[in-house]
Amino acid sequence: MKNLANLVSIGRMFLSVSLVPLRDNIPVFVLVYLACGASDVLDGMIARKTGSESVMGARLDSLADVLMFGAVLWVLLLKYGETLSGYLPLVGVVVLLKLGNVAIAMVKFRCFVIGLHTWGNKLTGLLVYSAPLLLLFFRSRGVILPIFIVSVLAALEEGAIHLASGKLDLNRKSLFLKQ
Repeated sequence: MKNLANLVSIGRMFLSVSLVPLRDNIPVFVLVYLACGASDVLDGMIARKTGSESVMGARLDSLADVLMFGAVLWVLLLKYGETLSGYLPLVGVVVLLKLGNVAIAMVKFRCFVIGLHTWGNKLTGLLVYSAPLLLLFFRSRGVILPIFIVSVLAALEEGAIHLASGKLDLNRKSLFLKQ
C-alpha cells in the first residue's frame, strides 16, 4: 500500500506514452487521456491518505507530468501542426525556463528537480490538460495563448523560489507564502 501512489504515477507514464499512437482513435484516446488526468489527481491523494508522501514520489509525479506534457505536445503537433506552428517559439520559451529551473536546482541544491508543486504549476497542468480536449471538441485556438502566459509565469515563479529558498521544498505552494 505504501508504494501504490508511486505505481499510479508510473502507470501514468505508460498511459501518456500510449497517447501518441492512439491519437487518431478519438474515443480510446479520450478515455486514456482522462485516465491520465485522473491518475494525476489520484497519486497525490493516495500518498496523502496513506502517509506515503516522499521525495521519490514527488519526483515520479513530476516526471509523469513531463512525459504527459511531452506526449500531449507531440499529439497536438501531429494533429494540428500547421495551425499550432506559430506557437512553437512560446513552447521553446517555456522549455528553456523549465530547463533553467532544473539547472538552478542542480547548482543550488545539488539534485535534479523537474518541478515544484506550486499552485502556478498545478494551474498550468490543469490548463495544459484541458487544451487537447478543448481543441478536439471546439477547434478553438483561443485557449493556447493564455496557457502559455500562465506557464511562463509559473516557471518564473518556480525559478524565483529556487533562488530565494535556503533549502529545497518540492511542495512549496507559492513564492508569496512562507513555509
